[in-house]
Amino acid sequence: MARDTRAPDTALGFGVVAGLPADLLTQLAREVARLAYGAFWINDSGRPDADGLAGLAVVTRAAPGLILGVGVLPLDRRTPAEIAAHVRDLGLPLDRLVLGVGSGGAVRPLGLVRDGVEELRRLLPEARIVISALGPRMSRLAGEIADGVLFNWAVPERLRAVSALVAEGEHATGRGPIRRWAYVRAAVGDDAEERLAAEALRYAEYPAYGRAFEAMRARPEHVGITGEDLAAQLIPYRAAVDGVVVRALPAAWTFHEAVAIAQAAAPGPGVR
Repeated sequence: MARDTRAPDTALGFGVVAGLPADLLTQLAREVARLAYGAFWINDSGRPDADGLAGLAVVTRAAPGLILGVGVLPLDRRTPAEIAAHVRDLGLPLDRLVLGVGSGGAVRPLGLVRDGVEELRRLLPEARIVISALGPRMSRLAGEIADGVLFNWAVPERLRAVSALVAEGEHATGRGPIRRWAYVRAAVGDDAEERLAAEALRYAEYPAYGRAFEAMRARPEHVGITGEDLAAQLIPYRAAVDGVVVRALPAAWTFHEAVAIAQAAAPGPGVR
């Protein structure tokens, strides 16, 4: 396979679920880097068998140049001290680490996230901390205190609307713009639309996501991209935020199935 000589696109990431085998992560990381993606993201459920940070340790050994994103660590299940100790134990490169955090199922989510970000800044000052935001209050909080924000399950119009709310937080505290990332679910293959619909409807059962779908007046199964022209479909998403993460929804977590999504979403040379 010929080596791709394009410069890494730091505004384009590829995202997978946590808990994948190390050999699969190694193969994917190397191919994602070859395709000129600039970042590799892994989610995290707070469970030992789905450890996003441990997966990133595999990724950085396979493809040392990639930005490493975890999205997101639930602060109701993983304390800042536990997160920081795990990052240090794994030897993750802090200058390339984007540490995504969220409230999980917390009763008082804003306070938990505010305190968590403050403590993580003290413990891991070199890492970039981003907040997962769905609604107005968390979006404004991200603008006030975080290095970035990670949106999820949103169409481009919704991304622009919540990005404006982030700007309100930025302006209120006199800060410069923070980086806006968005997960974009992507699938290819004969049953791509069915896979996307099933995943979206599963998320819509959670009240916070259900409200987000209602706010943007979009049917859950219509949020995301499918087909062989993923790179073209990503263009309006990329215009709405600073960076997108192609969150893969393969038919099965094999190299062939996952890399087909990465290839379909990767822009050709000179196309950004």
